[in-house]
Amino acid sequence: MNPSPQPAAPEPADAAVPEEGGQRRGAALLRAVEVMEALRASDGDAWTHQQTHASLARYLLEETHEVLEVIDDPDSHGPGALADELGDLLFQILFHARVGQEQEPAWDVDDVARAFVAKMERRNPHVFGAAREEALDDPDDVDQIIAQWHAVKAAERAAHGGRRKGWFDGIPAQLPALQSAAKVVHRARSEGRLDELLEAADAVSAAPDAADWGGDHARALLDLVVVAESRDDDPESALRALLARSRSHLAARADSEKDPAEESSVTDPGRTA
Repeated sequence: MNPSPQPAAPEPADAAVPEEGGQRRGAALLRAVEVMEALRASDGDAWTHQQTHASLARYLLEETHEVLEVIDDPDSHGPGALADELGDLLFQILFHARVGQEQEPAWDVDDVARAFVAKMERRNPHVFGAAREEALDDPDDVDQIIAQWHAVKAAERAAHGGRRKGWFDGIPAQLPALQSAAKVVHRARSEGRLDELLEAADAVSAAPDAADWGGDHARALLDLVVVAESRDDDPESALRALLARSRSHLAARADSEKDPAEESSVTDPGRTA
């Protein structure tokens, strides 16, 4: 836990608006922290006591995918499904933060929140900066906002004595391939060097062994990623949503085509074919 006092973050104008009943928005988050504390306490839940960052990793991944499943096909889930799944994901974040209190050096959920607040304030000077009106020529220009974000990130790397050496640096190895490709394409396009990336892909996909690993298909997929990224679409999310919705469509069609007599013969054990 960080014992040093931290300055309060500036709040948007509507952040202080109380919810119905007089509670300030975010009050339930404090209760969620208390619940996590009770579970991990010495007289709390025995299973919770045994967990570590490593043992929790699979649950973090699972809960993330369950959130994505609701986002990809909302019509197949009931009202409140997304809030419920996000609650499960929040539990994982609170859990990791609670485990962090027992490490050396210790850190907690407030450190997580401080890191989030500090990063958002640095990277959004048009919202939080002292001269917010002068931060952007046009605050409604999303391209300017994105360029500003990347400029601040580059300054952060330089301040810590490092810089991104290539377009692939810093992309998690376990990120799905289509999503990784979109990030690489975005970086190359932002630097005005997309042609350089595509030329490298052309060279690799034309290698003598390319047919052994599907180089021609991969090169075609990269072209689709380039188109999707130019429209600010995530090809990974788009394909995942297509598959989820296709599954629901086929299931609904199968249900509508069921033979009532056949269904009756299954549910009535006294009836023979």
